[in-house]
Amino acid sequence: MTVRAAILLPALLCTFTAQACPADNARPIASLSDLPEAVLKQLGRFEKPQPGIADIGENFNGSDVIYPDSPPQRRLLAGTAAKDCIELKVEFGGFAYHTELLEFRDTFRGWIKTKGSYDAPVLMPAPALAPQP
Repeated sequence: MTVRAAILLPALLCTFTAQACPADNARPIASLSDLPEAVLKQLGRFEKPQPGIADIGENFNGSDVIYPDSPPQRRLLAGTAAKDCIELKVEFGGFAYHTELLEFRDTFRGWIKTKGSYDAPVLMPAPALAPQP
């Protein structure tokens, strides 16, 4: 039984991170203010002295030159939110200017980033298995 669980659990975690956000029941994101606080924290919106991401239409630093009052080098372009999944299209400035799709999922541990921004998908740790008699 333990071997079967050890094989099945990684497959389930991979399936969790590979599923696309549902398009049905998704609503458009008009602003960063439409996002949960936990997602905003992961995007760096509350960083000081400047926020880590600009809202749609806000000033954005698309260059590599950073000075004390520079606007953020990331900016929200668009997004959609469903019940437990958020997809955001974000613009990244600098030499390697690009846009990227970030995905966040609402899990039993709260909102976690599951796709994008150079990081490997965040996987939930495997729950401890009870000893078998």
